[in-house]
Amino acid sequence: MESVSNYQAYKDAIKKTGFVLENRVAQLLKASGWTVISNKYYEDDYSNTVREVDLIAYKVSHVQHFDVYTTLVISCKKSEENVWALLARDINLKDPNADWWPMHAWSNDPALQYRLAEPNCAKAYHAAAQSFGVVQALSVPDVEVFAFQELSKAAEITSVTRKQTHGSGSTKLASSPKNDVAIFSAITSLMKAQAYELGSLPNRKKKPSLYQFNLLAVADTELLRLHFRGSDIECAEIDSEHYVGRYIIHRKETFSRIRFIRASAFESTLQDYGRLHDANAKWVADECDSFYRDIVQDDRRLNALLPTFRNEVRSFIRWKSVSEAGVHVDMETATLSYSKKEKKLLIHTDFGLEIDAPDKFNQSKAIKERVSKALEKVYRYEGAFEFIDDIPF
Repeated sequence: MESVSNYQAYKDAIKKTGFVLENRVAQLLKASGWTVISNKYYEDDYSNTVREVDLIAYKVSHVQHFDVYTTLVISCKKSEENVWALLARDINLKDPNADWWPMHAWSNDPALQYRLAEPNCAKAYHAAAQSFGVVQALSVPDVEVFAFQELSKAAEITSVTRKQTHGSGSTKLASSPKNDVAIFSAITSLMKAQAYELGSLPNRKKKPSLYQFNLLAVADTELLRLHFRGSDIECAEIDSEHYVGRYIIHRKETFSRIRFIRASAFESTLQDYGRLHDANAKWVADECDSFYRDIVQDDRRLNALLPTFRNEVRSFIRWKSVSEAGVHVDMETATLSYSKKEKKLLIHTDFGLEIDAPDKFNQSKAIKERVSKALEKVYRYEGAFEFIDDIPF
């Protein structure tokens, strides 16, 4: 039977690993209302190997007709011998080759997809989050981090010359560079885990949703910023640093924000990520309302939801068109436009050679009721509408 002293040795050994940190971070997240998944595995598409991300945490809120997820992908690293040094220089926010406002979000809702695809969406999202009270979670980097290095923790060394007597000599603090393996491993595991999640969502998520991702590298050691200013290097100990990196993922170039956080400061950052989740819910609600406002008067937004509208009415119209109008009508080719003069939505439909078919459609109570419900559901439109013949030439 093992002795108590042996048990203590085992406990002391595990404390030298990153598992204690990983558990502490998970418990802090749970205490703050986050749902936590530990040790999620995914396949690395480049090396065809299985990789692991330490923690995924999320909060979810139901907004209008969809769910909003704020997701934290977290790497936990511990080093007793080395500090993490982030090498930085002055940032140029106007650099045309950089994206200091990256946004990684996914949605299967057509309205939100439309908004996310707009050119200035990411920058507008960052500004909105700040206006909603988010302080640090999405802040623009103070500096441009361009490299990383683990450095041995400074220790005293004594140098003795031949002329010096026994026991005397000069003492100074010294450190030596190691490598960037642990830091680079944290970065790549975070970005590839995010890419995997973004790639898998279309296949597994059916309910209307929006996911917003944040990458955090939590280090149980000192964080240093080595700021290069001309020929000088300024060194400062920090609790957090935003790094925006450019990488090739799935053969596509992407910018990703990774936030380095010192383990001792992690708990204090959680409140701001809670505010970020609240901000995400508010932003999505505002964007959705804006999308549907006066939608019928904007052809681009009308067309963005046109496939959804067609799907809503296709089967019913195919079934009812023969009995109500004596003609087979396929809504697959139907288009929409708005007449400002008549103040009504026009549904352009191919009725073939049946000249009186549009009138029969407009007089059919069943068709009008079904299409009215579809227009309200898809476009939030409750106004007047009319079927007209779509003349092909």
